[in-house]
Amino acid sequence: MPYRRLPKTDQARIRALRAAVESSVDNGVFTNVLSHNTYYRAKNMLENLSREVGVYKRCVQEQSSKRGNEAYEAALKKARMYVSHFIQVLSMSIMRGEIARSKRPYYGLPENEDTVPNLFSESAVLEWGLKIMEGERRRQAEGGVPVYNPTMGRVSVVFELFKEMYDRQQMLQQRTGDALHNISDMRFEADEIIFEAWAEIEKAFAGFEGKARIKKCAEYGVIYYERPDRKSKKEL
Repeated sequence: MPYRRLPKTDQARIRALRAAVESSVDNGVFTNVLSHNTYYRAKNMLENLSREVGVYKRCVQEQSSKRGNEAYEAALKKARMYVSHFIQVLSMSIMRGEIARSKRPYYGLPENEDTVPNLFSESAVLEWGLKIMEGERRRQAEGGVPVYNPTMGRVSVVFELFKEMYDRQQMLQQRTGDALHNISDMRFEADEIIFEAWAEIEKAFAGFEGKARIKKCAEYGVIYYERPDRKSKKEL
């Protein structure tokens, strides 16, 4: 005799809930196979679980999009280049005596060194981009001549584009994590609802025999498997 087994994946849970909910209403009339309480619990869970799984999948797809990743990497590379070039030009202006060395700390840079900070990581590009923008603003506010080639205006445009894309990536990661957490929290209750629904469905069709009973229950989403000692079959 085939036995029923609860779904093991979120998509299978959604399919089971949808079958139970949709089969419980025939031409707008409630079939009474499920109790009203179980029906509405299943309906609410179907809506909530489907929504969170949808959010999770969309976020993952957007993060893994080749086109999106290429655009992000290009923006990061350009921002890193402009931040680095600005610091190099600032150092050369100081060496030429055009800008006082005492102004280097305005940019978060050591006064007596002319090295460019390590900009390998995204966080470093963000950190130093903000520092040099603030430093240039402060120095010009004191009457200093702007650094050129690149100007801070151009650096700011490139940096802000990267920062906007970085913030979006962070938001997507947060939303992905939140959705995954919500899905995890729903699984136990979803399984509980499916278990109760299937018990009610089997009880409603207890008067049917053999394959007819299995077929009717399967229409409401009950998943049956052959016993291990028999030839395995796919979900009905």
